[in-house]
Amino acid sequence: PLTEIITGTSLGILGTLPPLIAGATPFFARLVETALREVDRGIIEAIQAMGATTRQIIVKALLPEARPGILAAITVTAIALVSFTAMAGAVGAGGLGDLAIRYGYQRFQNDV
Repeated sequence: PLTEIITGTSLGILGTLPPLIAGATPFFARLVETALREVDRGIIEAIQAMGATTRQIIVKALLPEARPGILAAITVTAIALVSFTAMAGAVGAGGLGDLAIRYGYQRFQNDV
């Protein structure tokens, strides 16, 4: 029902976007939070001692130090989204799920 309100349909590519976004956003946010929390507290304290503003702390210390973790979070989320889209193919969104249903399930080819 919510997907129909947002996109006007619950099937196809548009119908799968809201659930995919709703499923991936908290997952990605948690991974980014973990990456930001892993930044050494000493770096933040040092930059605060130099008189940096909150914005400077974020831009000059937090983001550069957390960049590898954030890139890993993007990678893991992209992989999770590929698996989510495979499930979305069952409702007509196309992609891997549609391929598996058309060439595997409907043709009784279990190896696909």
